[in-house]
Amino acid sequence: MAEVPPGGTLAAHVLLDAVVSQSPEAPMADNIAVLELALQRLTPDSGLPDDEIPDPGDTVAAAIVCLSWLAARLAAKSGTSLEEIVGDLREFVDSL
Repeated sequence: MAEVPPGGTLAAHVLLDAVVSQSPEAPMADNIAVLELALQRLTPDSGLPDDEIPDPGDTVAAAIVCLSWLAARLAAKSGTSLEEIVGDLREFVDSL
């Protein structure tokens, strides 16, 4: 297994924090506020030293790792091909 740079690990955790920050029961303004708070760690406004802020490549790589892991798990659990899972996700994205 390849070693993940610290920025990639932090970016993955930030993205996961953003996912769990959302609540269907909460008002939209609250969801936006907690989402912005979670994602702030990816920006220069975070107050973190520059060398502790993931670069864009780390963030993209983290998103790919998380999506790949989740899609593979979903495909295995549902008995569906990875291609079908990704196709369904593409349809969802296009519907937004």
